[in-house]
Amino acid sequence: MPKPAEHAPQPRRRSSALKSRILQAERATLERAVEAFESDPSFERASALIAGSRRRFVLGRGASQGYAAKLASALGASFSQVMLAAPPSLEALDLLSDVRTGDALIAVCTRPYRRDTVEIARQYVAAGGTVVLLTDSSDSPLSAFAAEQVVVDTEDRELGDTSSGILLAIRLLVDLAAASSKGAARRAQERERLGAVLDLYAPEQRWDGRVADPRLGGSVV
Repeated sequence: MPKPAEHAPQPRRRSSALKSRILQAERATLERAVEAFESDPSFERASALIAGSRRRFVLGRGASQGYAAKLASALGASFSQVMLAAPPSLEALDLLSDVRTGDALIAVCTRPYRRDTVEIARQYVAAGGTVVLLTDSSDSPLSAFAAEQVVVDTEDRELGDTSSGILLAIRLLVDLAAASSKGAARRAQERERLGAVLDLYAPEQRWDGRVADPRLGGSVV
């Protein structure tokens, strides 16, 4: 009697296995990051430079652009004069043609390292500016130009780069910078007040499971 053919793994099982591997990698990365960051004084030094700057430009291209956008958005909640150095908001020519004393360029540069990020930061320093670097290696191409750098281990041997450590580093930099600035708390409170005045946010309420019908103007059915 012929042996029954073995069934191929179901897509759902493969997805569950991949999900488990990704979560395990992120958990391990986060645990390593927490342990490393506790004894890393570069966070205090970098956040002090950020807080003490007149203007804060945040740069990140390619794989690092999402991190840079998050960092700029989080800093903007506590500080004025925060600009994401990315088109169409701010072109590289505009950034480099207006380098002023007291400004800081906060560069996020992780693998694969973008050539344009390195060159923009190099030109910024050559013009007399200060670069604060968030990267994944102490010998990254941008390390030579940074006045201060925060290094995050993001590499998992099996799954490649992970994001948990970078996101935690962004949280620490923003919160430490805000804590050292007298005006940051006032700005955050004023933003919250204005958000309520402008009615920007939907009320907090639990979904009751019914489906909204767009033909009824969003009314549930």
